[in-house]
Amino acid sequence: MQFHRHTWILAVVVIGLPWCAGCDSERSPATQPSVTEPESALIVPDSHDWPRAEAAARLDDEGLSVSAAVRLVRLAEQRPLCVPPRLTDEHVRRLRLVNLDDQYWALGLADKQDPRRLRAPILLTADGDVKPLAFGVAEELLVLHVADDPDIFPHLVALPWKVALLADGLEPAMVLEPDQKVRFDLRRQRGFPYVALLLNHDGQTSEVARYTWDPYELAFLGPAIDSLPDPPGGKFRIDVRASARLEPLGGEVPETLPVKELPEDEELPDGPLPHEEWLS
Repeated sequence: MQFHRHTWILAVVVIGLPWCAGCDSERSPATQPSVTEPESALIVPDSHDWPRAEAAARLDDEGLSVSAAVRLVRLAEQRPLCVPPRLTDEHVRRLRLVNLDDQYWALGLADKQDPRRLRAPILLTADGDVKPLAFGVAEELLVLHVADDPDIFPHLVALPWKVALLADGLEPAMVLEPDQKVRFDLRRQRGFPYVALLLNHDGQTSEVARYTWDPYELAFLGPAIDSLPDPPGGKFRIDVRASARLEPLGGEVPETLPVKELPEDEELPDGPLPHEEWLS
């Protein structure tokens, strides 16, 4: 999906460009500059010498886990937003490593309002592979919701225009049609998570729809089409055919509902994950 199709994202892009100046998302890992300044004192000094196997083995060590994750990122010669070339103590304190399952760990910046949310996350495998989930502006916008219990509500990777399930791979769950005035966000009510569809208008944010997870149907329940408040008026539309985990409920009924044939999870390939594989 092209960014220019979402007019509300253009402002984010414009604002984000000065901050990202010098961050070349197209630069190959092999040409990334090496760390020339000392690491934060919160990074274990011995970790700079750990081989990949040792660093991977220490991911489940509470006192060494973040140092181990940083070491794996350095060994992979990558520069995700969550692990910049120079790590300050303040930045390291925000880093959080979470075990998602037997196969994957997630490293990201803990959200100040909700510790279950990781911003600019990357994935680490039990073998020590590093797998970015997005690049450029998309990486800044990416949020990972870490589930309390994946059997009740799944791990979710969310962008403003797309929500994906994170299990053995990435599976697009809900996708907005192009040129929408709304965006997805992850919210909680009385401790229970849900996906909200938010409208920004005249500096005000309002919730126009919500999608709750049904653990028995393994799908989100909520409207695929409905009216927006006036102003601005119009309707929002979910791309039903691309939303493999949406069961329309409420709102207006789409003219045609596709037969649901859930695709197999997309396995994450070795090396960096091109964001086009699930962002498009």
